[in-house]
Amino acid sequence: MHFKHIAIVGVGLIGGSFAHAVRRAGVCDRITGWDRKEVLDQALARSVIDGVENAFGSGEVSEADLVYLAAPVGAILSFLRTRANSLKPGAIITDAGSTKREICRASREALPREVSFIGGHPMAGSERTGIEFADADLFRGAAYALVPGAGASPDAVRAITETVKSIGARPIVLSAEQHDRIAARISHSPQLISTALALAQARMNDTDALSLGGSGLAEVTRLAESRWSVWEDICRTNADEITSALDEVIAEMEAVRIAISSGDFSSLGDMFDAAGTFARRLRESKRGGV
Repeated sequence: MHFKHIAIVGVGLIGGSFAHAVRRAGVCDRITGWDRKEVLDQALARSVIDGVENAFGSGEVSEADLVYLAAPVGAILSFLRTRANSLKPGAIITDAGSTKREICRASREALPREVSFIGGHPMAGSERTGIEFADADLFRGAAYALVPGAGASPDAVRAITETVKSIGARPIVLSAEQHDRIAARISHSPQLISTALALAQARMNDTDALSLGGSGLAEVTRLAESRWSVWEDICRTNADEITSALDEVIAEMEAVRIAISSGDFSSLGDMFDAAGTFARRLRESKRGGV
């Protein structure tokens, strides 16, 4: 698959990494970006993009064949609802948002029939943000959820699938409902658990705890460094599934607490065994790329 012109909306960690990856893969001739001026200046200086995409700000029609929305969920929703007239007939729109139901609904309601929308979510990233951390290898080996819109042409779905493969990721086609249910459990709840654990540790207000804390504590609280400006939209647009996912974790935590407080260490041992088995399966699946 080859695009003459790709426009990236949101040239940060994900958008910048996508630009690096598709350029290396040779799937496009020209890459433009739309973001704040200071971000665009950095992106141009680092040769992440070839130019600024002015159409989305001026109301003109963009020449981009593929528009990649790599902004927070709220900004993606806003773009879909207010910039549809800047998309040329035949263009393909995809996104990298962490929730899909609201985004897919907005695409159905706002985009013209001549434009194909394929929702996307690369299961790759970092607690670090910004164009300076963009990396062409960010997606390599990562799962990449794809949620084709109802009106997306088969050619458009094939084009995005092949593009995802070209950057080293593994496309997995899901419905928006499936995506949000799964993402709440494998991505959103881990973020909130990490946040809660960091809060509990911080409220100890004990400098000795920091001194004694090792790599294990640092690892499980790493996600707590993530920005609320990104996660607010995720929590707002997937609140029901995140609530259910946290209820499931809380139930397991309560079972662990009861086993410890009652001295039921046989049951606790079974829990450790079951959890360890899952953790090994997860690690092996990542190592094997399945």
